[in-house]
Amino acid sequence: MHQAKRKDRTKVVNIIAKTFERNPGVNWMFSAKGNRTKKIKRLADYAFIKCYNRNGVLISTNGKGVALFYRSDKKKFSLQEIYYEFRFGLLSIKLTKLKEVLQRESYRKSKRPKNEPYYYFWFLGVLKEGANAGFELNRGLINIANKEHIPIYLETSVERNKLIYERVGYETYDYWQDDAKGIKFWFMKR
Repeated sequence: MHQAKRKDRTKVVNIIAKTFERNPGVNWMFSAKGNRTKKIKRLADYAFIKCYNRNGVLISTNGKGVALFYRSDKKKFSLQEIYYEFRFGLLSIKLTKLKEVLQRESYRKSKRPKNEPYYYFWFLGVLKEGANAGFELNRGLINIANKEHIPIYLETSVERNKLIYERVGYETYDYWQDDAKGIKFWFMKR
């Protein structure tokens, strides 16, 4: 496992796009029109830049998995990050859903600590042929967090993933469900 370099961006973005193409927690915000894969790639581009600027992109040893995370108290001003955030928001989110997306994101952030540092585990993407890449990447982030004595927070909208996270030591501290959209979110920490 190693830290990604800037030249790894396309690889990381493609893995995230492939592994999140059917994820309800990501897909609810996109309009039905247009290329869904492009929209997910724009989100992954933004996530890569934000996490890369904070040394939070890992690639598995076999190159089939990636983890994107960042430390909550590491703020870094970046015009490139702002550009990718706006690009994602303007080109991928349906205008009529923008307010709801921002409210939901604000709600999710409100569930995380406000006055203590933590790692936010944003994305874990592993291709089908990735074998144990997910466990390797998760262990890598756990080791980083343990060295710094700070917790890890994440959300998942996939129950199968929730169960896997529980097996490796995460616990659910909150739950949210939107019946109208068929979306569930488990808020987890370790």
